[in-house]
Amino acid sequence: MPRSKFERFLPWTGAIAGAAWIGQMFLFQTGDQDSPGTMTTAAIRDHLALNYAAIGCLVVMAIALVFFGTALRSHLRAGEARESTYSSIVYGGLLLVAAGLSQMVMWNWGLINGAADAKDDQALGILSFVGFFGFAGMGIGIATTLLGAGLAGLANAVLPRWFAILTLVLGVLSALGTAGIPPGGLVNYLLLPLWLIAAAIILARRQGEADLSLSLMGSVVS
Repeated sequence: MPRSKFERFLPWTGAIAGAAWIGQMFLFQTGDQDSPGTMTTAAIRDHLALNYAAIGCLVVMAIALVFFGTALRSHLRAGEARESTYSSIVYGGLLLVAAGLSQMVMWNWGLINGAADAKDDQALGILSFVGFFGFAGMGIGIATTLLGAGLAGLANAVLPRWFAILTLVLGVLSALGTAGIPPGGLVNYLLLPLWLIAAAIILARRQGEADLSLSLMGSVVS
């Protein structure tokens, strides 16, 4: 049965999520330095449009990851003979990431529409620490996703072997970083969008190859 346009589009939501993560990196303007406790109400209010756009990127990423999770689960499930073990783990991990992003949106709204809008520097100082380390809430989901996808790639050959090994290494780094062991958190934070974009390309290509094979088989049979 041929795939619908929506099914063919689904793998590319991973690239959309990666691009959105890169976007929020550059758009947020909350202070002179990228460290907790340095945010100021003046900086936030002076760059209000950019900060709103950055929050929008987080929202887009969270939604895109749920869609991408569906595509990735379907792809991994194709290599599982009996139980949907790895595919379920990966899908659950991406849902945790989306939940972590929702938390980041909440804290950033508190910063921009709460403390900064009220010009409350004391509250801003407290929220800046929470907001700065809000990425840790995503860490468990990211580690789960990467470990599950890496193991699935090695066990069932549903991903290129080199990519499966790289994914597994990133999963370990993500888990260590979430536990506060450097450089896992920083490495994973910077490489996450690249992994999402690469995974989207690989899924789209393999989906296309599978469709072409089915088309050729159908032509031979007919």
